[in-house]
Amino acid sequence: MTHHPKKYFLFSVDLEDVRHRMSDGHRHEERVPPMTERYLQFLDRNKMKATFFIVGDVAKRYPQLVQSIVQAGHEVGCHTNTHIPLTQQTRESFRADLDENMEILFNAGAKALYGFRAPVFSLTEKTQWAYDVLIELGFTYSSSVLPAKNPLHGWEKFGREFKLIQNALWELPITLYPKYFSLPCAGGVYLRMLPYWMTQRAFAYYGNRGLPVLSYFHPYDIDSEEKPFMFPDANNSRIFNQLMYINRKSVLRKLEKIIDSGWEIIPYHDYVMQHLEVNTVKTILNS
Repeated sequence: MTHHPKKYFLFSVDLEDVRHRMSDGHRHEERVPPMTERYLQFLDRNKMKATFFIVGDVAKRYPQLVQSIVQAGHEVGCHTNTHIPLTQQTRESFRADLDENMEILFNAGAKALYGFRAPVFSLTEKTQWAYDVLIELGFTYSSSVLPAKNPLHGWEKFGREFKLIQNALWELPITLYPKYFSLPCAGGVYLRMLPYWMTQRAFAYYGNRGLPVLSYFHPYDIDSEEKPFMFPDANNSRIFNQLMYINRKSVLRKLEKIIDSGWEIIPYHDYVMQHLEVNTVKTILNS
């Protein structure tokens, strides 16, 4: 009998509200709650649990969203308090920021916090001091590295493999297309833009090797009804801003295809606990 390795899809949602990073953001329609519900319905329909990395200002504004995520059995992780990249922080400001992020999430209903994701994958060679803070605070893992060259933030020398940092915390870098194509294979804009046959090949490559695929999505990635505006990270580029809206209707359909091909979505922490060496790792509990 041929043994087929289990195919784990570490699907995740970076729960942030881009309006909070805009001076006139309040003018735009509130979209995070309905899109979060859409993700929850997708996961419930497929009877799978995922990870939501939540920004503190979103949890403070919508505590009921955190409660809905927790009550549905999904994992809650930290995504900083106001979505400021690590490159714009110091060790001290990051510690204060993360303390507040954790407090707000606990107040909103989170029971435990195991994982962290840096805004725009801004954990790089120059900001790796963040690991000291994460370890001090007792996190189990981070998924904050894009292990490739990138116009925003990338840490090519980190490599694509999971690494145990200081024998205390796992870094799970985002999954790239195999071999020489160094772009995330299951992340927001890339999954929206690139043809599905490329996504399918990447998943087949990792699945045949018994390796998980890590993803990231945002509320706006599935929001085909949102009225267009200039994204705060688009640097007033019309071309880049168009990429933020392209093919949003396709995302859930593509995710359904991935699941139909035998991939199982599980929370990041579950994967760490079941498949990595974790006996030295601490856990933050809401006490």
